[in-house]
Amino acid sequence: MINGIRSIEEADVKGKTVIVRADLNSAVKTSMEFAEPVEKEPKFKHNRLLKSPKLAAHARTVRWLASNGAKTVVLSHQGREGRADFIDLSHHRIILQRLTDIDVKFFKWNEDYISAIKKMKNGDVILLDNTRFLPFESKEKPAAEHAKEKTIKDLASLAQIFVLDALSVAHRPHATVVGFTALLPSYAGPVLMGELKALKKVESVKDNTVLVLGGLKPEDSLKVMEKMLSEKRVSQVLLGGGLGELAILAKGKSLGLKDGFLKENKVLEALPEMKRLLEKFNGQISFPVDLAIRKQGQREEISLAELPVGDMIYDVGEITMQNYASIVAKSDLVIFNGPLGRFESYQFAYGTRKMLETLCCSRAYSIIGGGDTVTALIRLGFKEKEFNHVSLAGKALLEFLVGEELPGITALSKNKL
Repeated sequence: MINGIRSIEEADVKGKTVIVRADLNSAVKTSMEFAEPVEKEPKFKHNRLLKSPKLAAHARTVRWLASNGAKTVVLSHQGREGRADFIDLSHHRIILQRLTDIDVKFFKWNEDYISAIKKMKNGDVILLDNTRFLPFESKEKPAAEHAKEKTIKDLASLAQIFVLDALSVAHRPHATVVGFTALLPSYAGPVLMGELKALKKVESVKDNTVLVLGGLKPEDSLKVMEKMLSEKRVSQVLLGGGLGELAILAKGKSLGLKDGFLKENKVLEALPEMKRLLEKFNGQISFPVDLAIRKQGQREEISLAELPVGDMIYDVGEITMQNYASIVAKSDLVIFNGPLGRFESYQFAYGTRKMLETLCCSRAYSIIGGGDTVTALIRLGFKEKEFNHVSLAGKALLEFLVGEELPGITALSKNKL
């Protein structure tokens, strides 16, 4: 038990119907994945779900429950409405079935899943469809309010146990994350409990902490960056990816062609905030001093003095990574969240690969977090055991580390049923 949260591995699940809120949300590869920026939103027609570490981790939980005689009902979201990855979970069922070697049944929300759950036998597994297809799922309410929703009440009436198995969704007070905790005895699954145990060790590290941030989601990252620097939880922040490019823009530079891409993805909306933070924490936030572009199909590195350019920027440069590596080498704790470049392409995986290599050789306690970062780790040939902790959470991981209350964790700790 950690902070009053019970582990499902300590419970008797045989013959019981167990609702598991997992996080099977995975990247969706499309025919437009490597396309150059376009003026209008592209039409995505050929979606293909990519097998992810999340699917593999939660498959182990499902397999454990089934092998111990539980009747397991799995819930998860996928993507966001309006985006190419907002798809049903039928493909997830196929991958989950392969990973567990169990015949996983799949039901859409307009099908009679209630009767199917009532007929389940020990060891059976049912996957219900994308929870974000439910109109009430993403409304942020207290657990007691979500518990009043008919779908939540109906499912809870069929079950004896609820399991939250994902730190990556625990920061959202959504219906399937917190609603069941007001109605059922609730536990942390093996994935979530493993996260909590590993992250508890971080509390003893107070000084010389470095935060490495990449990716393309500035809103969440900038809030966490400011809080961690203000509260002196980190001494230095190293930026790459879209965040690093945003910092370059905040210093008065134009990138060139990449400006349009960042505008299209609404990254530029955070430009005033980035300017403010660079001024407030002068010297504590580092950004790239060189970049890698695609020139006639090849990687070419340029200095900031050569900006703007009419080629796409896909990675940080070697000088930047030499600087970052020297900072990481002197650190006691490093948190790496978000790729530093387009790691899917070998030519532009250099920055992300170099950071992972540096962490492997560093004396620092290393935490790797975020779905894309973990995917990069695997695709680039690294193994989870080479790092102190590999988290499946992104924003939730950072919020946990800065001490913010995560509704899903709070709901579990208050559950006394």
